[in-house]
Amino acid sequence: MSGATSDPSVAGHLVDVDAAALERAVAACFTGFGVPAADAALVAEVLVYADLRGLTGHGVYRAPAYLERVRRGLAGGTRDMAEIGGVGAARRIDAGHALGPAAATRAVDRATELARTHGVGLVALRRTTHLGAAGFYVQRAARAGMVAIVTSNGPRAVAPHGAAEAFLGTNPLAVGMPLGRHGELVLDMSTAAMPREQIRIAAAAGREIPPGMAVDPTGRPTTDAAAAMAGSVLPVGGVKGSGLSLVVALLAGLVCDAEFDDEIGSMYSDFDRPQNLGQVFVVIDPGLLGPREHALARVEAFVDRLHALRVAEGADGVWFSGERGSERAARRRAEGIPLRPAVLEDLAQACETQGLAAEAAAVRALTG
Repeated sequence: MSGATSDPSVAGHLVDVDAAALERAVAACFTGFGVPAADAALVAEVLVYADLRGLTGHGVYRAPAYLERVRRGLAGGTRDMAEIGGVGAARRIDAGHALGPAAATRAVDRATELARTHGVGLVALRRTTHLGAAGFYVQRAARAGMVAIVTSNGPRAVAPHGAAEAFLGTNPLAVGMPLGRHGELVLDMSTAAMPREQIRIAAAAGREIPPGMAVDPTGRPTTDAAAAMAGSVLPVGGVKGSGLSLVVALLAGLVCDAEFDDEIGSMYSDFDRPQNLGQVFVVIDPGLLGPREHALARVEAFVDRLHALRVAEGADGVWFSGERGSERAARRRAEGIPLRPAVLEDLAQACETQGLAAEAAAVRALTG
């Protein structure tokens, strides 16, 4: 098994899958591969969160690749996670090569605990794996009344501004904060012009990518997705995105003591060693800095004024970051998540490689 191969975003036959049933089935697959039940449930929750919000490249599509690394002993549960440094509000945690979603959820919860005591909590996570949708973790903290910032580095895929070859990861940055009756702001952005997984998906489907997203192996601009996969993604916003990505990479090395982007192996093809990504979780408790109710009332009024702005021609409204994603998630939780059957079939086949016939059947049953 070489990881995910289906294209979860190409138009075509889709089936609506119940979110809760999907989450249970995905968790059972990870449990069948030997991941402890609590960790398996966290991984499934993060993957389904992505599909609920329409982030298909970070959804259940990723599960076979995660499972392959578990099968090879390169990732697993959080049993070996341990705090190895720091005092007061700042801690460094070694994830012990745990699956990124399970380790990161525990890390943001620890940062939240620290913030409740100190006003600010910082957790630097090392020896972890692919983060998944970064917005999940900041939303989790925001729902606890906190402001949160999360960053993660990753394997080199992005050519820094002025370079003709990859050196930096797609290095996401996420920010979340409570907005009272408006829910939560969830800014979740890659510092790459286009997520590498979307390019991988386009290449598998034989589709082109938009111009200005990537360069080929010679450093020339390309719209050929296969050439872009062999080459490099460009940073979002040119020199500004390049600078942000570099900051995320340096935080991973300096604060987390993780590998730098050009040292991290690919999740899909480098099976000779575990990954050692660095992820930073900063959580702020505004309630320890002043009256919480007063702050939220001002935030609610500010968002009301945002929503009341005149709408530009061709736009369908003025939204804050994450607002439409949350609406989509609520709708899909009620009506079902549209998925291509091939995505579920990939997961079922991954289970069958381990003799997990019941788990594979449960996944296939989700298609109705």
